[in-house]
Amino acid sequence: MQLQDYANVLVKRWWVIGLAALAAAIVAFGVSRVLPREYRTQAVYLASPNQFDFGATMALRNTLNTYRELVVQPDVLAQLSQQLRMDVSGERLMQDVNMQPRPDEQKLVIEVDRPTQEQAVALAEVVGQRLEAESIRINASQEGTARVNVQRIQSPRLISTSPNTRTNVLAGAILGLLIGILLAFVLEFLDDTLKTTNDVDRFVGLTTLGAIPTVDK
Repeated sequence: MQLQDYANVLVKRWWVIGLAALAAAIVAFGVSRVLPREYRTQAVYLASPNQFDFGATMALRNTLNTYRELVVQPDVLAQLSQQLRMDVSGERLMQDVNMQPRPDEQKLVIEVDRPTQEQAVALAEVVGQRLEAESIRINASQEGTARVNVQRIQSPRLISTSPNTRTNVLAGAILGLLIGILLAFVLEFLDDTLKTTNDVDRFVGLTTLGAIPTVDK
């Protein structure tokens, strides 16, 4: 097939392509509406050691990992759940709460996923409070140069929601468009009828001597 033939197929089967894209977009919209919504909040804490040198940087990495292990664990999360009267197990909240140590940036990032924005904000808040409490407790038993000060630099705020209906509909429409184009060429391949004199000349290799014209009644 020549380039013009591909273009002719797309023009001829435009309704197939459009219908496939529309159907895929509708399905994506329906799925996005059916799936449960989830809100993600984020809080950021600055972790600054009292002494800045190579050894302190390595110690900071270990300290931040220790904070994460002390805070993001089932028993602590169960206590925070009871504090907020959420009635959610600590094991379940282990899937919703994530604390990312970033020693190179001297930061601890807390991210929480919950079915409502209020719960996500509240849980990120109490997790951050527990982090600060653990920092104070550990610093009390450390020498001055070994202490790591934790300070919140970003309050819990909403950063994303899922599913994203607009994004899903757009992705569905693009996928449907690709499927429609593929389907258009499949239908064209399966259609072996000759419709014009050019088809006879090209595919049969015979010269057309005459044609029966159509007459409008």
